[in-house]
Amino acid sequence: VLGTLLLAILAGHRRYAHITALRGDAVAAKALGMDKVISEDAMRRALARMDEAASSAWLRPALMNSVREALSQPWVMDIDASIKPLYGRQEGAELGYNPHKPGRPSHVLHTYWVGNLRLVLDVQLSPGKQHTSAHAKAGLGQLLDELGAQRPTLVRGDCGYGNEGILLTLEQRGQAYLLRLRQTKNVQRLLQRQFGRSDWSHADAQGFQAVEDEIKLAGWSQKRRVVIV
Repeated sequence: VLGTLLLAILAGHRRYAHITALRGDAVAAKALGMDKVISEDAMRRALARMDEAASSAWLRPALMNSVREALSQPWVMDIDASIKPLYGRQEGAELGYNPHKPGRPSHVLHTYWVGNLRLVLDVQLSPGKQHTSAHAKAGLGQLLDELGAQRPTLVRGDCGYGNEGILLTLEQRGQAYLLRLRQTKNVQRLLQRQFGRSDWSHADAQGFQAVEDEIKLAGWSQKRRVVIV
């Protein structure tokens, strides 16, 4: 089963029905030490019988071992969510935030990857309604715990991740982070207070200057350091 699935992935197939095209490829099957390529129906039945928790417990460490060598140097983790519009009937297809195809069911891919390598470490597939960062919190915490001593130097994310749940997930693990903030009214007032300051940093090669302050937004349990650029 796994050999056929691997062969289909290497061939660039995206649907189980495409497996049929491989059944006559005896050379590829022999290269992977397989006697034959099973049918798509046999593949579906075999995967349906697999226990999700047991297979995940086997698969996640195996995937992590395949990338650990790339994490021996300081690196940055990027987190983001992508919307995948769906056509036809698919499990988890729900109406949610879909900027590309408004009104069409979708899946949400919460993705964690090595920023400078664009190497994906993990993807959490969720129904279309679960597009907010709150649904990525558990996956982020689990991945950081699994990385252990090879955790990133910095975690980066856009303004969708600057909320208390994600912040606490990172702070409880002593993880450094850089997350953007939405320009809410409190943030806008913070920006206005900076205009009269004289301690802005010297302009860099691109002409940017920066200054730091603290803010406690609604829903936050404490003040946090912010940098205004």
